[in-house]
Amino acid sequence: MRRNLGVRELLVMGGGLFSMHFGAACMLFPVQWGKDAGTSLWPVFIGILMSGVILPYFGYLALVKGNGTFLSILRKLSPVLGTWFAALTIFVIGPLYMVPRMSAAAWAAIVQISGIGTESLLPVVVFSAAFYAVTYWFVASPGKVIDRVGKILFPVLIIVVAAVIIKSIACPIADRWAPPSFSQNPVVYGFLQGYATADLQCALLFGIIVVQGIRNAGIEEKNVNSNLVKIGIIGLGLLMITILGHMIAGANTGGTIDLTLSALYTQMVIELWGSAGGILFNIALITAALTTAVGAVSSTSEIWEEILHGRNERLFTYRNFCIASCVMSCVVSFADLDTIVGVVGPVLDACYPPAIVIAMYYCFSRRPDEEHNLTAGKWATVCAFAVSILQLAVRYSEMFSLGWDHISRIYYALPLAEYSLAWLPASILVFAAVALLRRRFDTVRV
Repeated sequence: MRRNLGVRELLVMGGGLFSMHFGAACMLFPVQWGKDAGTSLWPVFIGILMSGVILPYFGYLALVKGNGTFLSILRKLSPVLGTWFAALTIFVIGPLYMVPRMSAAAWAAIVQISGIGTESLLPVVVFSAAFYAVTYWFVASPGKVIDRVGKILFPVLIIVVAAVIIKSIACPIADRWAPPSFSQNPVVYGFLQGYATADLQCALLFGIIVVQGIRNAGIEEKNVNSNLVKIGIIGLGLLMITILGHMIAGANTGGTIDLTLSALYTQMVIELWGSAGGILFNIALITAALTTAVGAVSSTSEIWEEILHGRNERLFTYRNFCIASCVMSCVVSFADLDTIVGVVGPVLDACYPPAIVIAMYYCFSRRPDEEHNLTAGKWATVCAFAVSILQLAVRYSEMFSLGWDHISRIYYALPLAEYSLAWLPASILVFAAVALLRRRFDTVRV
């Protein structure tokens, strides 16, 4: 047994962690953010840095301080709430949203570049089947996931991404950046846009993959957490650099490309690299989509096994959950990408504030395992989730014209609701109030 990973091992696992976080989301969204931000790029990047990079790192630190997995640190707060919130999160990160969004985005780009007809389902069925067969190969051995991603997918991804970013900076498509396309405070705008990547939830889930890889490398159990922190610094440091590079690439289009997400990225690389740009983009996007799909399928299957394995050890196994997740994701991916993002995306947003509260609690609580602190953390998490559900109802009411005006009035009466941050003051207030009451109750009881 060893105390620390070697430099090469740290770089491979850090590259694997970066790749799983980067995915199709952190490849496509930053170009869109940069295009929309224009001359406000730097304050927008600060907001995105907070929610898309720093908060995910706090997620890994929370696992270290909580000394457990996403499920186990949740169950310390509340066994029932923890299990249900973990289940909701892994459904959304897994087969209901993030994983099928990866393959759907890759297929949409292939269709745009190749001109394949969409009248027949056969091409998309063949592509999806191949995509999830490869995904399953990567996830079949849990201790080797981070190593396989770092050695096989990361080199391809980083070379192509670097080529796009360097070319876009050396030969910008436009001479100047356009004015921002939004009127919101740019830092707040960036912070909220960072939600879209779901990197905090991914960090809380991916931690179990990284830990398995560290253990598989022969590291002593007492030194696993310190190596996890090092890998997190490397992986999220790379993520920060690539997000900024893609944002600059998007801003360098100067608003001349009136497209969004994968269509925007496709047109950008075609203008930068000519006909070779389409091939370059498809390689990068499929690789990026695979990395996040692999991370999400593996981590969510680990959590499902942790939740259900005791009920039927032969049925509820890691590999069976991987197979089920791949099959479900394949079916959901047949839906239109805009439909997936529009309908299920708000649920992912609703899971983000409670995840932030959980990460902040474990990172900054001096004694996170003390009963009165756990009680305060539990109710702060419940409060954040309740406010998020209220906001979710408002979004669905507006999206589907449900006419829930009374819910909208209640939500927008809350402080910071206009910034979609109503959960923040409410959670802080609840945490402080419950902690104070518990301490006074404990004092009186003694």
